Amino acid sequence: MLIRWACLISLFSLLLTEISTAQVNEHILVDGIQRDYILHLPKGLPKGAPLVLAFHGYTGDAKGMMEEFGINAVADEKGFAVCYPEGLKDQKGNGFWQVGYSFHQNLKVDDIKFITTLADALQVRFGLSRENTFITGISNGGDLCNMLICRTTGKFKAAAPLLGCIMKDIYDSCRNSKPVPVFMLNGMKDDITYWDGDMQDHQGYGPYLPTKWMLDFRIAQTGCGSPRTDTLVGNPRVEDDYIIRQKFRNTLTGNQVWMYTVKNGRHEIPAYVNFANEVWDFFLQYVK
Repeated sequence: MLIRWACLISLFSLLLTEISTAQVNEHILVDGIQRDYILHLPKGLPKGAPLVLAFHGYTGDAKGMMEEFGINAVADEKGFAVCYPEGLKDQKGNGFWQVGYSFHQNLKVDDIKFITTLADALQVRFGLSRENTFITGISNGGDLCNMLICRTTGKFKAAAPLLGCIMKDIYDSCRNSKPVPVFMLNGMKDDITYWDGDMQDHQGYGPYLPTKWMLDFRIAQTGCGSPRTDTLVGNPRVEDDYIIRQKFRNTLTGNQVWMYTVKNGRHEIPAYVNFANEVWDFFLQYVK
C-alpha cells in the first residue's frame, strides 16, 4: 500500500502548490489489517502545511469526532490539515484505542504503529509538514496521546489530551521520554476519568494516575516554572461553573504545559469555551 502511495506522489503532492478542498475517506493496511481514517484538507492549503491528528474516545468513531470537536472550521480559517483516524472494534463492538485497559489486554492491536505509519503516509502523499505534526484526542483518544508522546520520539511536536489519563504501565515507560509541550483538560467531578485516578483499579480499566500526579509529571518533565493563572467563567449565575487555566512555561526551551481544570466538570468538554480554537492556539506556538 505504501509503495502504491509513493507512486502517486507525482500526481498528488510534488507538483502541487495548493490542495483543493477535500474530504477523504480512506484506509491503509497495517500488519495486514485495514485501518480507516477521514482526512480534511482545507481549500488552498499550501504544501508544507501543518497536520493535526484527532482521536475519538472509547465507543466513538472518526466521523463522530469530526462532527463533535469542531476543528475543521478552525483548520479552514487557520490553514492546516486534520486527520481523524478510527480505532478498531473490541470484543463488545466498541471503537477503541489500545492503551492497555484491563479488558483489552488480549487484543493484539498496535495503534502506535498505525498512527505513526498513517502520519508518515499523509505527509508524503499530500506534502504536509513532517516537523509540524500534532495530536489531540478525547478520553480514550487522550490516553492514546499520552501513550504516543511517551513511546515515540520526534514524531509529534505537541499534544492535547482532553479528558484523558496516563495508565500506570505507560507512565512507567515514560519517565525518560523526550519532553513534549502538552495541553490538558480534566474535570474535577469526572465520573469516567477520575480526577483522583484509580491506582487500585477499582474501576476495571487498569491502574491510572491521579490528574495532579499527571500534571506534576508533565511540569517536571518539561522543566516548567510557576504558572500564569486565570479563570474562564461559564454561566456567572451558576455557582462553581468555571475553568481554572494555568499556563506553565520553561523560559529556556519554550516548552509549555497548559492545564484547564473544570471546577465541577464531568466527562465532557465545556461548551462555553471553543476548545478547538484553544488547542490550535497552543499548537500554533510550535509551528516552525
